[in-house]
Amino acid sequence: MPARSRKPGGIGPFQPPAPPRRAGAAAQAVRGVAAAGAVPGRVPLPLPVPGAAERGMGAAWGRRALRAGLALGALALVLQVLRGWLAAKRYEFTPAEIAQLARHHAGLDHELAFSKIIVELRKKHPGHILPDEDLQWVFVNAGGWMGSMCLLHASLTEYVLLFGTAVDTGGHSGRYWADISDTVISGTFRQWKEGTTRSEIYYPGDTIVHQAGEATSVQWSAGTWMVEYGRGFIPSTLAFALADTLFSTQDFVTLFYTLRVYAKGLLLEANAFFSTFGC
Repeated sequence: MPARSRKPGGIGPFQPPAPPRRAGAAAQAVRGVAAAGAVPGRVPLPLPVPGAAERGMGAAWGRRALRAGLALGALALVLQVLRGWLAAKRYEFTPAEIAQLARHHAGLDHELAFSKIIVELRKKHPGHILPDEDLQWVFVNAGGWMGSMCLLHASLTEYVLLFGTAVDTGGHSGRYWADISDTVISGTFRQWKEGTTRSEIYYPGDTIVHQAGEATSVQWSAGTWMVEYGRGFIPSTLAFALADTLFSTQDFVTLFYTLRVYAKGLLLEANAFFSTFGC
C-alpha cells in the first residue's frame, strides 16, 4: 500500500494548496483605483474643464454690470422726474421779490434792516415765516469760511435766510443743485468765478446770483450782512453746509441747531400746506 504524505508539522495527510482564484472585474477595478492613489470604493472627481472658472467670473461681472446699469438708469429717471417737478411747481417766493425787499433796506444798520425785512415778509407771506421764538443765529462752517445765518423760511424747494459775518472770511462757495441769490445789506462781498482770472466786488444794494452747478471763490469783509434766497432741491445743499461741521470743527451743538431749525421750517410749511385743505 503506498504511503500517504503528511503535511509538514501536521498530523493528517498533506494536501497541496489550492491555486489562487482569479479576481473578478469589480475587485480588479477597485485595485486599479487604489493603485492610482484614489480612495477605494469612491469614484474619482472629474477634472475641471479648462476655461470654466473664467467663464464663471465673466458671468458674475456681467451680472454686476447689469445691476449697476439698472441702478444708474433708475437714478437718472428719479433725477429727471425731480427736475421736472422743480420746473413745474409753484413757489412761494421769487428771487426778484427778495432782492427788491433787501435792496430797499440796503445801507441801514443791518439789525434794523433785518427787523424791517422780517416784518414785511410776514405781511406778504403769512404762515410761511418762522415766529420770533424760532429765529436763531446759527454758525455756518463750510468750504473753509465761517459765517452765521438766521433761517426765516425753509421747505424742500425754497429757503429765505439772513446771513453774514462779523470777521473777514472766505473760501469755496460750494456747488449746488439750487439757484442762490444774495443781496448785500452792509459791507462788501468779493466773488471769483470759475474759469476767470479776475474777481468782482459787490456793495450794499448789489445782488449776487449763484446758478445751480456753479462754483466760485467767495470772500466777505468783516461786517458784511445780506439776505439770501435759494430755490432748488434744498436737501442737496445740506451736505456742503454740514461737511465742515461733521469732519472738521465737530461742533455737534451747531449741527443740532441747524437741523432743528430746518425741521421747524419744514413743519411750518407742512402745516401751511395742509391748512389749504382745511385740515
